[in-house]
Parts: sequence; structure tokens; C-alpha cells
Amino acid sequence: MDPKAIKTEVFQLPCCSSVEKEGSISNSSRLAQWRYKAIEPMGQSLSDAEILNELQFRVKKLYQKEKGAFPEPIVNLSWEYGEKDKEGKVKQVDIHQVAREINGYYLEDLYDKKVDPPKLIGKKGDLVTNFVSLQADGSTSSGNWLYCGSYTQKDGKAVNMMARRGKEDPTGLGLYPNWSWTWPLNRRIIYNRASVDPNGKPWDPKRPVITWVPPDAATGKPGAWAGDIPDGPAPPLAQEKDGKLPFIMKPLGVGSIFGSGLGDGPFPEHYEPLESPLPENPMSKKHRVNPTLPVAKLQARAKDPNFLFSFDHEKYPIVATTYRLSEHWQTGVMTRPVPALLEMQPQMFVEMSLELAEDKGIGNGDMVEVTSARGRLTCPAVVTDRIRTMEIMGTTIHMVGMPWHFGWQYPADGSGGDSVNLLIPFMGDPNTLIPESKAFLVNISKLAGQPVAQPAKKTKKGKGR
Repeated sequence: MDPKAIKTEVFQLPCCSSVEKEGSISNSSRLAQWRYKAIEPMGQSLSDAEILNELQFRVKKLYQKEKGAFPEPIVNLSWEYGEKDKEGKVKQVDIHQVAREINGYYLEDLYDKKVDPPKLIGKKGDLVTNFVSLQADGSTSSGNWLYCGSYTQKDGKAVNMMARRGKEDPTGLGLYPNWSWTWPLNRRIIYNRASVDPNGKPWDPKRPVITWVPPDAATGKPGAWAGDIPDGPAPPLAQEKDGKLPFIMKPLGVGSIFGSGLGDGPFPEHYEPLESPLPENPMSKKHRVNPTLPVAKLQARAKDPNFLFSFDHEKYPIVATTYRLSEHWQTGVMTRPVPALLEMQPQMFVEMSLELAEDKGIGNGDMVEVTSARGRLTCPAVVTDRIRTMEIMGTTIHMVGMPWHFGWQYPADGSGGDSVNLLIPFMGDPNTLIPESKAFLVNISKLAGQPVAQPAKKTKKGKGR
């Protein structure tokens, strides 16, 4: 695409890194953990919150002055995240106030009217206990119902549940229920009632995630779940008339091995990547690549159809994949400026097998050029027996690996090399369009003017390389 033809103005704002600001992070295990600021933001950078604070104040003033189309949501915007100056601008954002608003408040006194007399659930101005208390009548608020309970009230004081660091593990399963907070409701295992039989007994008694404790007739104590917070408070299926199946978010209450509404069908299927050295799909002769990919549409939009992907296996016969290094993070912009980390992994490289290196006359440390249908880069070769040559469908297939932490700035002299993203294809899957950056075809050639490589020797098992 020609950037000049795109009628969009882009502003890059100087946001500081995660260690230069306070706030919460959520990971893929749904754990919301509170982090504290280690150092002040460097240069003119600011936290996301401070940038948004500045933007909303200036945009609001413009709407107040110039009106514009549909100004009400902007001019009436509530922004109560800290002390304000005489102009009404928040001097410094209190990120705890933001977290509390995400949790939600009782905007009125809330009562449980199912009991007589009605029982007070929450007082006006207090933080909502959990999403079960949220109402549809405007008497409660929440920025995100999943995070209700992440910042709560106890004895009249606000408690940041995400900042907890309890190391207790009563189940012995590594759940650590008092370490930070997990959405929703601090439930550590989703659909955890699937771990028990219809009577609420764990399928694996030695590792119970939850267990149903039956009612006690002598004391009148009702039945309850013990262990992790249950995925739904209903009793087990066989215990009482209102027992429920464990998958409470599914219409049928049971799990499923397929998903509806996918662009390539409900059941998973193996297809070769668009750039594959194999002439056909070894798992299915009918379709080599995913037939629902918008290949023709993308080719029609591109000036050079081969720029998107290449089916020329003779020109690009080598399979390439990208990977991470333990010394660097993501694209390396936060770790390459650290001298110790840069010294351990200073530059881009291509890792290849002993066999491929011998075929190409490449020695360990030789400078090579790696090319794909999209671009090219130069880097040193790392010859190793960690990567093996494969025999697939009667064809010898070579594979190489390249880290994706390099490119742009640092080292300042450019010795770090270019980004591997110069080589990857621009095709994504038919549902999310996530690109196939882990599987593509390249070719490799040794740069001229280097000595003839000596054949690499295989290492003995257990010895260092």
C-alpha cells in the first residue's frame, strides 16, 4: 500500500514502559496482578493514563467551545480520577480510582428483598462486592463486570485484591487463592465443577479442585462447595432438584469439541501453510491449503501477487520459522538497550542444520543472505544439530529458525540486523486473520568474499555445542 494514499493521520504518543507506571496487568491465566512503579518515566514519556487525561481534557474543551456533532457524551463525561486544578483538569491520575471504577460502586443502598425484612447488600458509595450484585436499574455501576471483586470494601476500607501476595496453597495444586486476584470471582479453574461426578465427588480424589459437602441435618447447615470457588453455586447434578451441569456458560451445560460460526467449519482440520514445500496435504489429498482463505482476493489487491506469498518451491525451498530468545522480550525494544542482555544476544541470526550448512557451503558464523518473496536480510549463520533435516513424503526438507527480537534501533550502529518480519507472509487465518509468521519459505546463500567453510562435526550426545 502507498501510505500517501491513505487519508488517515497517525499520531505516535510517547507512552512509558510497564516498569515506569503503577497499575494492574492481566495474563492468559486470568490473573490480575498489581504492579508498582520502579522508576519515573524517561524523557518526555507519560503513562497511558496521563496521556488519556491530557487528551480528554483538551478534546472536552474543544467541544465546549466549538460544540461539534453530538457533543453531549463528551462535555458530560465524568472524569473523577484525582485532584483537579482551577481549570478542572486532573493534576495527576490516581490509578487506584480507575481500578475502583472498573470494579464498580453501589450508587444507592441495595437490599435483598427476597427475605423479610429486606437485608442490606451494599451501602451507597461502597465498592460492589462482585458481579452477582450488579443491577440493571442503574443502582450500581461497573466498568467491566468480569473485574467486579478485584477492588472491594472491608470494614469501611477499600481493599485492592490484585495487590495481595498470600502464599497459602490449601489444595496443594498450585492454585494460591490469596495471591493477587483472578477474574471472575477469584475462580482459579474455569468450569471446575466438571472435575466432580454428578454427586459432587472429585473424579480424582487425590487432587480435588472442588468437593461438594452435603447438608448437615444435625446443625441445619446447607450443602456447599469446598476448595476453589465453584463455577456457579448450584449443587451437583444428582444431589438436589436444582442441580446443574458444570458448563454453565454453554446452552446445553456440557462441553463441546467444536465451535460454531467459524469461517472454515466447526471441526479442526490440518492444512498446509500457504507457503509449504509439500506438493499436497499429507492429511487430506483434496485441499492442500485452507480453501476458505481469501487468497484470490488478496492477490487481486496486491500490485505484485507474489509479494504476499510464493508457491515457487524451487526458488524458495527452505522452511523458516521464528522463535523467541530467553534474553529478549517481544521485538526487543525494551531489552536490547540493556547492555548485559545485548551482549548475550547481540544480533539477528539464522539457525540451520549441519546438513543444510554442508549443502550450502556455510560455516558457523558466516554471513548469509536470507530471502523470501517479500524481502531479504543479511545475518550470521548459526550451525547446530538442534535443528534436524526432515524426510517428508519422499522429499528432503530443510528448516531454519530465526529470532524476531531485532531490527530498528539498538545497537545504534545497526549491527543488530534487520527484523525477520521483512520476510514473513501477509496471509492470516480465515477467522482472526492472525498471520502465518511461524511458517514460510526462504532461500539462503553465503555472501561472497568469505573463506570456504569446513564441514561441521556432529556433537556427542550430552556434550555442549
